[in-house]
Amino acid sequence: MKTEDSFSSKWRNYNKTYHTKKWFDSQKKWFLERFGWKTSSNFNKFLKTRTRILDAGTGIGNSAKLFSSNPKADVFAIDASESVIFAYKKYGNLPNVHFLQADIRKLPFKKNFFDFICSDQVLHHTKDTESSFKILTKLLTKNGIISIYVYKIKGPIREFADNFIRESTVKMTEKQCIEFSKDMAILGKNLSKIKKTIIIPRDIPVLQIKAGTYDIQRFIYWNFLKCWWFGDVPFDQSVATNFDWYFPEYAYRHSPKEVKKWFKDSKLKIIYFNEIESGVSVNGTK
Repeated sequence: MKTEDSFSSKWRNYNKTYHTKKWFDSQKKWFLERFGWKTSSNFNKFLKTRTRILDAGTGIGNSAKLFSSNPKADVFAIDASESVIFAYKKYGNLPNVHFLQADIRKLPFKKNFFDFICSDQVLHHTKDTESSFKILTKLLTKNGIISIYVYKIKGPIREFADNFIRESTVKMTEKQCIEFSKDMAILGKNLSKIKKTIIIPRDIPVLQIKAGTYDIQRFIYWNFLKCWWFGDVPFDQSVATNFDWYFPEYAYRHSPKEVKKWFKDSKLKIIYFNEIESGVSVNGTK
């Protein structure tokens, strides 16, 4: 239960900062970009063709709100953590959204039930990302669409550092890990104050570092150490983002090749594939 408990803790402590209109709008824009919808109009047209939608890992319900635009479609928004309490408080008035606290790997639905399943930034926090994905695919109707986003594996130094640190942080108390996550956010913030760039003249393949000009803080963040900080959001959100990685029992990253194989093995056709620095977004169909 450590992973569920850690996310219950996250949303108890930080739910308000994720329920602002500014945050909802920015995440909606990021979602549409990552999954290839580009505009709300395109996505809403797609949603009008759906009847049963599974939001597999709704968090505090912003995604469920996004999926609810078609009043004729039922949205089942599930999460294993207590986040559904805060999601219901915010969006419980939506008549076609149904919030349930449940484990993705043990859902109370029959096979071939949903014509759209979305699990965004969630599967990598389950016991086994691949098998959790395959469990979801069994719930998908023929010609249904499944959309997933998982963390992408980073370069070797970042992977080593994150995994080494997590050996300690997953054993911390909630309070200890929150304080550590604050320290990482403060480190990121202070690195950003350097206001300098670094030029990498050519690729360094062994370290998986590409040639280019980088902001110092982001260069360290992407290649060496998870010390997330972003000045456009409240400081607590940077703390929560670090906590998101360092405290849960399960937190995995995957290569694009791995993710493609999951779809192939599940006999799903990939209709959209997007790889960015942080992760991999895929739409597939039966």
